[in-house]
Amino acid sequence: MKKVAIAACFLFLAVLACRPIVKIVVTATPTSPVLAQATTPAITITPTETPTPQPTATVCTLGARWVADVTVPDNTPFAPGTTFVKTWRVLNSGTCDWKAGTKLVFISGDPMGGPAAVDVPALAAGSQTDISANFTAPTTPGTYRANYQFQAPDGTRFGPIIWVRIVVPGTPTPMVSPPTGLAILSFSAEVVQDLPPAGKRIRFYWRIQGATRAGIWSGTQMRAPMYWEATPPTEGTMVVDVATTYYRDPLMTLVAQDAAGNEARASVMIPWACQYSWFFPTDNRTCPAYEASTTWAAEEPFERGRMIWLQEVRVGSAVYQRVILVLYNDGRFEKYADTFVEGVDPESDPTIVPPAGLYQPIRGFGKLWRTNPSVRARLGWATAPEQGFHTQWQMQMSESIGIPFYVRRLDGRVIRAAGWDTGSGTWQEMP
Repeated sequence: MKKVAIAACFLFLAVLACRPIVKIVVTATPTSPVLAQATTPAITITPTETPTPQPTATVCTLGARWVADVTVPDNTPFAPGTTFVKTWRVLNSGTCDWKAGTKLVFISGDPMGGPAAVDVPALAAGSQTDISANFTAPTTPGTYRANYQFQAPDGTRFGPIIWVRIVVPGTPTPMVSPPTGLAILSFSAEVVQDLPPAGKRIRFYWRIQGATRAGIWSGTQMRAPMYWEATPPTEGTMVVDVATTYYRDPLMTLVAQDAAGNEARASVMIPWACQYSWFFPTDNRTCPAYEASTTWAAEEPFERGRMIWLQEVRVGSAVYQRVILVLYNDGRFEKYADTFVEGVDPESDPTIVPPAGLYQPIRGFGKLWRTNPSVRARLGWATAPEQGFHTQWQMQMSESIGIPFYVRRLDGRVIRAAGWDTGSGTWQEMP
């Protein structure tokens, strides 16, 4: 009987080994005809592997919203074969941050030589960003439209459809003519004088059919664009002075309306270089706000991010001394002042012993890491000692909070971060 009981136990153990049970206690009872005479009253089985805890679901919603056409408003005329850059300004209107790997993908229409997908920067909920793509006007006259939609890294589509729509005229004269008879017969602009330090004097000429009102919108800025009434709305010329531009080669757009409220538009580009040049090659049409700063810097990698220290950052006439940028691998960044005092603060804490192959940061990095539990928990241990180098830093013109800036890392790569004025935001590596 004892042999039968032992054999039954081994068979029971073999069955249990195939089941995901953390711990099982089987106790022999007098009612069991097989186990009642077992010499061991209880059997404890402990699995060799611990089941992985299931992650807690994050309740948030992906969302997007079109804000403005930074370039190429609807029905902008282009000569056949002309290359152009379309820039959309969009808002993360959801409650989820956009992750790295989010794209704007082509879904329908005429691609016009544009990309099948455009990389979208990681973006916090409630923040705005500009997204650009290169296109080529078709060679056949007509109206063309390419439709795009946002796509999460897992392939989920979200947000509204946004598009680029252009007109390839059948004649050399750009014309947008609704069936009402309202038509912009011609619209041109020329720079008649450069105005120091960064302005231009521009002369417009227009000829319109069927309009009761017309005006010209400036593309030198988008949030509060300049507007000039085109008087008379039938045909005329006007000279305006514009002090600066936020965008390279801005578009000027003539908008005409008739008595019934119908509208026609035509745009022309003003050749206009930014006042300052970027310190790195880029097709970014938004201008730098100031000249680039060159400064001594230090960088240290961590398990889940890195720190960059800037000795001095110049923003026009303002100078910021000893700034620490904390860049987390999840695409977020934070800005801190370096409060380390030479000869007063200890370089490190000898009671903190890192694991083998890892490091405790020292000096300014170390003080911030030790005194800020959030930074320490999110970064982890340093994976190498800090290194000094010379770097460049530059701020971008911005029309809202969350000012973008660019900085070169130790390995030569340039990163873009948004949120200099708020002290935190998102960052990404430039292609």
